[in-house]
Amino acid sequence: MKKTDKHQELICIICPRGCRLTAETGPDGKLEISGNSCPRGIEYARQELTAPMRVLTALMRLQNMEKPVSVKTDRPVPKALLFDCAAEIYRTHPAPPVRRGDILIRDLCGTGCNVVATRDAIAGESR
Repeated sequence: MKKTDKHQELICIICPRGCRLTAETGPDGKLEISGNSCPRGIEYARQELTAPMRVLTALMRLQNMEKPVSVKTDRPVPKALLFDCAAEIYRTHPAPPVRRGDILIRDLCGTGCNVVATRDAIAGESR
């Protein structure tokens, strides 16, 4: 993202098009966005420039198992909290079995997001 006082450029990541967006702050302080091919680009740029959010993916160690289980947040978390959220995931070691979709942490770091398993993990399994 290129940024000046009133002009910012970013690439939309919502769909595969990768539109090059330009955001300009008008004299009235209103954000004007151009370069989008669909309305989702405008929403993405506004979110990215005011309060960026990301879905967090990570690996979580389970009790008494060598292989970790892959996990992700069920919705985006504030970008500023990614490191705190990752640290909480790495500190948590649930007991197996874990099934895809199981909620392993509720309300991660007070964000209202849950951490869910993205695959099964069963004790004694070596895949």
